[in-house]
Amino acid sequence: MATALLLALSPLAKAETRAPAIPSQPLTLSDCIALALQESPLLEASRFDVASATEEARAARSQNLPEITATGTAEIFSGSPTSKFSVVNLGETPAGLAINQNNVNLGAVEIYSAHLRYPLFKDGSILGLNTSPAVASKEARKQNLAWTTRLRREDVIDRITDAYITTVSAENRSSYAARRVDLLEQQVSITQEQQKQGLMLPIDLKLAQSQLSGARTLAKILRQQAVAGEIEIARALGFDSPAELHLSNALPEPPEPPTAEQLLAKSSLGQHPSLQVQRQVTEQARQDYRLERFRLYPSVTLDGTATHIDDFSPASAEIYTGSITVSVPVFDFGAQLATTRGKLAKYSAERARVLSVADDVTFQIETIYQSIYVLSQNILSLQQEVAKVDRDLQVISSQQQQGIAPPLTAIEKELLLIAKRDDLDGLLVRRLTRYAALQKAAGGAWKWIQ
Repeated sequence: MATALLLALSPLAKAETRAPAIPSQPLTLSDCIALALQESPLLEASRFDVASATEEARAARSQNLPEITATGTAEIFSGSPTSKFSVVNLGETPAGLAINQNNVNLGAVEIYSAHLRYPLFKDGSILGLNTSPAVASKEARKQNLAWTTRLRREDVIDRITDAYITTVSAENRSSYAARRVDLLEQQVSITQEQQKQGLMLPIDLKLAQSQLSGARTLAKILRQQAVAGEIEIARALGFDSPAELHLSNALPEPPEPPTAEQLLAKSSLGQHPSLQVQRQVTEQARQDYRLERFRLYPSVTLDGTATHIDDFSPASAEIYTGSITVSVPVFDFGAQLATTRGKLAKYSAERARVLSVADDVTFQIETIYQSIYVLSQNILSLQQEVAKVDRDLQVISSQQQQGIAPPLTAIEKELLLIAKRDDLDGLLVRRLTRYAALQKAAGGAWKWIQ
């Protein structure tokens, strides 16, 4: 059973069983988020952190309860002096011992003992019945890690969302890049012919060639961005190879933005994971201060011992002892007082930091609202520009078919249209990522994609 448990907890065993089944249909963003939450090593580590903190809190509570230890010893001895064995069968010659002026040729003795230790009052614990500061500090740390797991979950969602949106966008925009290269190649060819006819200058050809080179570079970068994104998503979802990954080319629609009251109301903000983490850090600092303050008080400990000694003769001896020890701190040159004041200052700092965290969350959400507004305004403007350039291109194409428009005019208009559409898609992608950032900033209280 122990071997099976070790294999279950082994990272190697986890890695061997991690790869999910290859999906039969393209993965949407919701599918990727669900798989990433299952496969994330960050979340797995956070869960183990919470489990470890739970056991530490349990161990701290057990240290305030009675402790019983038992020992058993069997000794064979010879030589001198042997006066310490005279407690056994005093005044007689023990069986198996040859006593000659406290010399023992060969002898044996067995000793059994049990020791009870019970801290009656120590470090704020009264008989172990109350929650001492040491235990409360461990409990606060456990709650801290539990809320931190919530933050890590939002980190995983934000990261996979960003990777999915940018990857799918890069794949969708690759057609723009390929069309731009084709048009610029046509432009270079036409410019070369017109230069030969004396209608163009060498600088015009150089500019066209420079634009073609830049467009080819951009197309290559866009393709590599899509490949890198596929590799990142495949690793995050647990696939062995990016070739097994098939993503849907449809991006989610932008949602209706939440109201500020929904995210920043006192009840909502009070449950924000970042704020809860800081509150648990504050509680841990408070308990650490209480622990050091209780160490200025006396401590009381009950000790009891029962000992049985036998040297294998008919007689034996038992010893029972009990004591109550009171330890009083008298003088340590102010070391403990300084430690206590330091913990108090730390607690005051963490308590003041709670309001700072709330201010940071509010400012972050406000900033994201502003960026979404600016992006939405720019998207509206670009949509109008795209529509205007598209109409101009249709007019120019019609005129070119009638032979009344220069040959490069239609190419230039289509290049302008591609650039505008590429910019528009880029803004749409950035707005989607800002919605995802708003969910992360809200601590998951609002879901931008259902």
